[in-house]
Amino acid sequence: MTTHRIGASGIAGAVILALAHWGFVPDAAAEPKPGGTLTVASEAEFSGFNHTQARIFNQNTSGPASAVMETLFAYEGKDIVPRLATEFAEAPDRLSAQVKLRPGVKFHDGTPFDADAVVDHYQRLMAPDSGVNTSILSPIASVETVDELTVRFNLKEPWTALQSALALESLVNFIGSPTALQKDPEGFHRHPVGTGPFVFKEWRAGDRVILARNPDYWEQGLPYLDQVVFRILPDANTRYQSIRSGEVDIGRMDTANHVLDAAKEPNLEVISYEGSGGFMWNFNHSKPPFDDARARQAVVHAFNAQAMIDTMFLGTTTPTTDLLGPNSEWFCKDIPWRGYDPQAASALVKDLGGLKFELVTVNNPAGRRQAAMIQQFGKSVGMDVGIRMVEQSQNVRTGLSGDYQMDVWRFSDIGGDPDLVLSYYFGGAAGEPVTRHDTQRIDALLEQARGETDQAKRHQLYCDVAQVFSEEAIALIPIRATYNAISHPYVKGVPPLQNSLIRVRGIWLDK
Repeated sequence: MTTHRIGASGIAGAVILALAHWGFVPDAAAEPKPGGTLTVASEAEFSGFNHTQARIFNQNTSGPASAVMETLFAYEGKDIVPRLATEFAEAPDRLSAQVKLRPGVKFHDGTPFDADAVVDHYQRLMAPDSGVNTSILSPIASVETVDELTVRFNLKEPWTALQSALALESLVNFIGSPTALQKDPEGFHRHPVGTGPFVFKEWRAGDRVILARNPDYWEQGLPYLDQVVFRILPDANTRYQSIRSGEVDIGRMDTANHVLDAAKEPNLEVISYEGSGGFMWNFNHSKPPFDDARARQAVVHAFNAQAMIDTMFLGTTTPTTDLLGPNSEWFCKDIPWRGYDPQAASALVKDLGGLKFELVTVNNPAGRRQAAMIQQFGKSVGMDVGIRMVEQSQNVRTGLSGDYQMDVWRFSDIGGDPDLVLSYYFGGAAGEPVTRHDTQRIDALLEQARGETDQAKRHQLYCDVAQVFSEEAIALIPIRATYNAISHPYVKGVPPLQNSLIRVRGIWLDK
């Protein structure tokens, strides 16, 4: 997994061929310069910042959330590095681990960051009625205070991926001020309080979020920026032109024509990253017709991934052949993978006596185009596919509520140990997944892999999970996600776009 800055010299080949290793090669530049305002383009409205009210942070929300709230550990390339924690020590019996916390850290409201704050955070999210999908943390039995700066994580069974799970920069690990949360939960939803390099200043609904530099940040010298503004620009053309004109400094861009155009612009750069993410459509296994595996298999076989890559993605990404992708060290090279086979799709539709369903998609140009192509793929093999449009910020709620038959989703590049992404999307240890599928086979494999210390055996177990996913057609993941951001060359220190997130902690401006 790598990040590449690409100029006018052919992004398509670079995206596909140059992704050879993990890590991040920083900008070859002078000493970082402090000051300035960075404006980041976001695709949609933010979902709010109180973990239990939002339930999921979409990629737009995760940007400002990661700047205001922090995690115990974090990934930098392939390495786990300390953030709010300084040490991780596993017990000899592997049934617990102690985490030492960074001393002298305070939340933005002046209250201390300590062991009680960490315990409060995880207990709140792991409570049965929290509404948060904590599958990633399901092997944790309890979290307890040892002393003011030491926390113990007690496990249900040995778990190789615990530190990796705690390093995931996502809703489950972003720690907010317990005082602020208890005092005004609704206020926190609109105005989060954390320990991060930036302090939350303002959320103008439908327009922007504004963050200011934290002058008391625990890491000396950071952040470099005085202010960060996350602008909401749902229309891809408007977003691209705003970056091009300099009104916006950097923004994520999914539309291939904009990415290819930007690569030819001398005053723009394309930052590309391919990890284990993918474009995903969920089947709701709890409702007809997708409670029948034949219906799910038919849709998977009807999806012409190469046609969509050629026409919509203009060759800037690749089809999937497993769950995690060839740039992952956990890639499953030789598993049988269910893919495009129109004859098999037609036969399954005939066997079902026809297949009719509704596809929920995001109401933007990319979502509408993808949905129209799926509709045509289905029609070519005898399916009747209807389309229902929802706004991007509403789509998360649609998936969580189960108000769909087939729904556009995102298979995120969670990174780190594969247990994290596989348990989050396909395991059931901490609640029902969005697809509402029977998790028994996958849960058994994940449980076995968590306690396995032999890496080769663990790898095979994760390939077995991928095989179950393909056999049962749990969801549709036909195309790898290559994440692209378009930026001006003066934006420096951009880390890898893991999970498509622009992390602003160490970014600086050379102008």
